[in-house]
Amino acid sequence: MKNFEHLSDDIINLMRFKDEDLASLISNQEYKHINCAVISTGCKLNQFEASQFEAILKRFDVNIVEPCLSAKNNCPNDNIHIFLINTCSVTEKADVETNKIIRKIRKKYPDSRMILTGCSAQINQIKFLEMPGIELMDNVQKAEVLKISSQRFPDTFLNQKRTRPYLKIQEGCDLDCSYCIIPKARPVKWSMEIKSVLNSIIELGRLGYKEVILTGVNMGSYSDKKSGAKLKNLLTSIEELKNSVKIRLSSIDPVYIDDDIIKIFELSKKIQNHFHIPLQSASDKILKNMNRNYYFKDYASLIAKIIEKVKDASIGTDIISGFPGENEDDFIETAENIKKLPIYYIHAFSYSDRKGTKSYYLKQKNKETEIKRRTGIIREISSQKKTEFHRKFLNKPLEFISLNNNKAISSNYIKARISFDGSKNDIGNMTLPQGKMFKGIIIEPENGFNQGEEVTVAIESYI
Repeated sequence: MKNFEHLSDDIINLMRFKDEDLASLISNQEYKHINCAVISTGCKLNQFEASQFEAILKRFDVNIVEPCLSAKNNCPNDNIHIFLINTCSVTEKADVETNKIIRKIRKKYPDSRMILTGCSAQINQIKFLEMPGIELMDNVQKAEVLKISSQRFPDTFLNQKRTRPYLKIQEGCDLDCSYCIIPKARPVKWSMEIKSVLNSIIELGRLGYKEVILTGVNMGSYSDKKSGAKLKNLLTSIEELKNSVKIRLSSIDPVYIDDDIIKIFELSKKIQNHFHIPLQSASDKILKNMNRNYYFKDYASLIAKIIEKVKDASIGTDIISGFPGENEDDFIETAENIKKLPIYYIHAFSYSDRKGTKSYYLKQKNKETEIKRRTGIIREISSQKKTEFHRKFLNKPLEFISLNNNKAISSNYIKARISFDGSKNDIGNMTLPQGKMFKGIIIEPENGFNQGEEVTVAIESYI
């Protein structure tokens, strides 16, 4: 392949095309039939964006292939010219994962080149620019690529290898939490026009999807500049759509959930009764130092109101252990407080210093071993919460959607493995097609419930 050293530059230019001439020029080069692997790490947003990149490249006959980065010698695709890696940098562990992927690529595909984009590429530009064979597309450039391409190819979001596709409706965050690097890593701010969101949901429904997951960096701040619509207006408009697509919201900060939002969930026939509402700490002292703008009592009151109003609602949350200045009493306060909350699960994170955040400069840092110990305790509490929540729905019909390998997920986010014993429905080969809606009943195992997130569900009826 000629001019191989310029291949990654051409790929970036290809995705940033602004007129037919450039697109035609690139397509007529030898790069037309290159092999490209797209890798995504981190959050749902990154996964959604990766699927968009794949769709854009396919438009120009770029071959999208699956890489083989395992230790095995046999790789079905041993000729990959370009790796496009959409990176994460929410924690130090995420940066370590990016470095690990780069090392694996260099070992398995030594002649390939890499395009790094995403949050780690944004935050660690100097380091990556010094590495040979790597081109950077920072998050400002990435936002430009995805915006231009989505305008030219409005159906790029359809290219998803998921039973429940993501739909990114918002970018950017102004909350200024003291531990978070994401506002600096994703400096571009925008919200999708409400008309485009609704049309996208309609199109996904037309293609047969039963559930769509709305996602964003700070989805609660959704605001369509053109129409003035806020998140509550969007949800109300979704409810009025003449289709049966269910909608699930990804994480939404508690400061954006008011009585109107809760009322929409309470009355909705489309929006799934599942909330993910980050708490981060249940100590008022630590919440203040985190710049979270609420007290624990405010959060607890919000959760109680949701449980009271929204039938069978499940609530997940995030907790960060070991924030600078969090002493043992602060941690015990957090642990005891979250035990009292009627929540389903907890995503437990160990505090990670991120240079450029306010918390990076705080004193009284906890030792790594102590942070891990506290995180382990939070995970144990989460496991207990899951078991308690599962027992509440024993022998009670819930609405599910089937996933791969005879797994399923309920409207309120209970993850299940489907059992056909005693089912009223005979589906022959005992494998339920992905995306099938049904009502199921949680079965108590012979040995009782195990702590964990998966339960067994028998099919009651199809919807």
